[in-house]
Amino acid sequence: MIVQKTTKEILAESIQELAASKSVEKITIKEITQNCGMTSTTFYNHFSDKYELLAWIYNVSMEPFLGRLGTDVSWRKCVWQSSFVLTENKPFYRNALQNTAGQVSFRYATNNFAIDLILERIRRNFALVEIPSEIRFYVVFYMRAISESINDWFLDGMKIPIDEFTELLVQGMPTSLAPYLK
Repeated sequence: MIVQKTTKEILAESIQELAASKSVEKITIKEITQNCGMTSTTFYNHFSDKYELLAWIYNVSMEPFLGRLGTDVSWRKCVWQSSFVLTENKPFYRNALQNTAGQVSFRYATNNFAIDLILERIRRNFALVEIPSEIRFYVVFYMRAISESINDWFLDGMKIPIDEFTELLVQGMPTSLAPYLK
């Protein structure tokens, strides 16, 4: 059966192809759309900027895991998958991590996505109307720490085996957060 690609998937392939030979910071929306035969208007119908597209590429791999957290997927598996995704396309993710910065960077966009999914999963799993402020703080704190640790681990050549690295990240969880993520 032939599976037709979505516009988002085509745009994702386009930026990944361009990133093979150019810093993502220097890739323009015009280049992304010309490379795949689309218009800038089409791009902006799906993404606000290239950083959102970069994050979408990563998030598509993570959403099935984070979305099932606490059901049939453990926290350990989510953390492991967060690291593993990077290893599947090392050159692209190295480019995205090294050549974006600030609040709209690949790092922040992917981390914000994960935080939102985890908060929503906690809210649903524990039937909470509102997540306590202390738990919200710990989710953001811990996820920022995990994100930076994964980025450093990846950019430093993954010197610690992924299973050992995952265990270190899981063990670093704040005690107050453990009941919500284990």
